[in-house]
Amino acid sequence: MITFSRRRWRNGLISAIAAVGLFAWYTAYDVSLYQPAYLTGWLLLALIVLLTLYNGRKKLSMVPLGTAATWLQWHVYMGLLAVLTFAMHIEWSIPNGFLERLLALFFVAVAGSGLLGLYLSRRFARMLTRRTEEVVLERIPEFIANLRGEAEELVMTSAVETGSSSIADYYGNRLADFFAGPRNMRLHLQGSRRATFALMTDLNIMTRYLNDQEMVYLEALRDLAERKDQLDYAYALQSTLKAWLFVHVPATYGLILLALLHLVLVYSFGGPR
Repeated sequence: MITFSRRRWRNGLISAIAAVGLFAWYTAYDVSLYQPAYLTGWLLLALIVLLTLYNGRKKLSMVPLGTAATWLQWHVYMGLLAVLTFAMHIEWSIPNGFLERLLALFFVAVAGSGLLGLYLSRRFARMLTRRTEEVVLERIPEFIANLRGEAEELVMTSAVETGSSSIADYYGNRLADFFAGPRNMRLHLQGSRRATFALMTDLNIMTRYLNDQEMVYLEALRDLAERKDQLDYAYALQSTLKAWLFVHVPATYGLILLALLHLVLVYSFGGPR
């Protein structure tokens, strides 16, 4: 079995060889007095279309077309090769003309969001593994609502059973907003436990004012708060991982449409005959 590290080195080496070959091909075209922009343009369009197939592969996960990890690896390295091809296509300078600059802007948006997504997916995957169990993003609001219901039932029961409103008052003043929805997103994205520490410290301070019977309910409330904090953590990371796709995918399809328009205009006004 090929390890991840070895596979990464192998694919990186193949990509480096392909990049050197592409540059040599481009140079030979240029020396032969051909127009290398047509070579890199067609190659770039082909690469973009191939890269777009990865999104289709994710939607057809049940079809045996290779593992998702393999597709992702090739998506990454082909994307880097596309960046090199694009740089050669524009001759390492800012393009002229409105359409060309718009096309370049879309390409930068696609490539930049792709690199950002790669960084976030690698970083957040490790962070999620360390602190939470796997949970589906779309179900997190439902789980939070269930925890809120349990917490509210708990504080009401504590008031009835203990004859004291201490826990109910504490919940209303300090925890009701926390249980209302996802919280502390910025801190969770930073990997900071400051919000968790502050929450647990606040609960510990509350123990000074409770009797043994009330402590039982506070410990149950602490357990619910810890579970809610873990859901907040998972929601912050997973929602961010999903959000970048709302830039990357639409920008990709916009790039393809602009590239096709660019192709039509090039061959309509001065393309090779």
